[in-house]
Amino acid sequence: MKTKTLFCALALLAMLVAAEASAEARNYSPHRTTVQQLTESAQLVVVGRLDRVEDVDLTEVGIDAAAHKRLNDGKFQDGQDYIRREGVLKVNTVLKGNVDPGSELRFVSIRQLRFDNYDADLRAGEAVYFLSARIEDGRYAIHNDERGTVSTQESGGDLMRTSFYIQQQVKDGATGTAALDRMLDAIRLDGSRLSVDCAIELSWRHESFAPDITAPQRERILALGRLSKPGSEERNQLLTAMGRLPAEGALDALLEIMLGDANWSTTSLASMSLEYVDRGQAIARLLNEYELAQDDTTRMVIVRSLGLIRPKLDHDGAELRTRTLNLVKGLLKSDTDKVLLREALIASRDLRSQDAHVSELKALLDARDTNGLTANEVNAAIIALAAGRTVDAEGNVNCFAKDYLLALGEADPVLDQVIKAAMKFPYTTLILGADGKGH
Repeated sequence: MKTKTLFCALALLAMLVAAEASAEARNYSPHRTTVQQLTESAQLVVVGRLDRVEDVDLTEVGIDAAAHKRLNDGKFQDGQDYIRREGVLKVNTVLKGNVDPGSELRFVSIRQLRFDNYDADLRAGEAVYFLSARIEDGRYAIHNDERGTVSTQESGGDLMRTSFYIQQQVKDGATGTAALDRMLDAIRLDGSRLSVDCAIELSWRHESFAPDITAPQRERILALGRLSKPGSEERNQLLTAMGRLPAEGALDALLEIMLGDANWSTTSLASMSLEYVDRGQAIARLLNEYELAQDDTTRMVIVRSLGLIRPKLDHDGAELRTRTLNLVKGLLKSDTDKVLLREALIASRDLRSQDAHVSELKALLDARDTNGLTANEVNAAIIALAAGRTVDAEGNVNCFAKDYLLALGEADPVLDQVIKAAMKFPYTTLILGADGKGH
């Protein structure tokens, strides 16, 4: 029931978090590299200052040079044969593990970078470093490159707050009621690393916290979601947490946030959470809210959400399914706002509307030379029309507009490629949405 919405939301989630992280870090899973998870997995966690990077002469090429051959003039990675570059930390505070404060701690330089090619925030001052001895040779290495550091800049200028959080986790553990309070206190909605990572933990590891969470803590998640900034990473993560760890009134809060924030990520993640809270009630509320909507932006968000949730006859009942199909059908007209029209076309495709919209889609295409549709809308109408089909138990496809589409392709070679792709893969052929991206 939730497969499509969940896939879209989680795929988007991963992309957004990666985009927000360090400009240099690569190939990491955001939910596995939070401050909390790094604290649990690292052997050493220290606060220190990167003092220098030294070259150590070798009698062989070396595993690090082989793994990190020079790219981009050494600014991204700078492996050099017969050299191993080692970073040297001046340790200030030890948060986990055994090392002397005030000592120098050597580690294998991130991607064999020289000092000048480290991120500016790591060269400028102190940071938290998460390190472990690697299996190959016992030398310390930083977890997941720059993702295994938290700089003063990433901490919003308050590295002490992150350090104290880590000390408390080492002492009291990463789960339980006290850990939940600690995370909620740390979500400052300021975009700092600790704030974002705490929101990620609530989102991705909700099952770990569900047995211990209290009603007031659920309410705090809901309140933080309401206060979060549109387009922020904390909002993306808290929307998921609001559905997985719902408080009383979660449905109202999710709708309020979603209808006031037209970001695609907000609609996608909120729609997924609406399903978890109460799918049937969510669909009914969205349909009712459409009747009350005062502008096309709000209508667009509702249509997008209904297309993501996709009311089904056998699960949600004939009334909700029919109302949804009719709502979308009424928008498949050339005088509909173009942004709203494109979202309606996406919804028509995703709803598996069969023959419910065939006449309207044909009318749009027949008048394409005079009705003001751009190439984006024409392509979207073709894709939606190709999705109007049934598939029987043996996998036989009956595309209701097959003959029409084939004739259209023969008459208009410019559209032929779109038609062929749409007929083969109607549900994965992308339509340009309101955010300017393919969906």
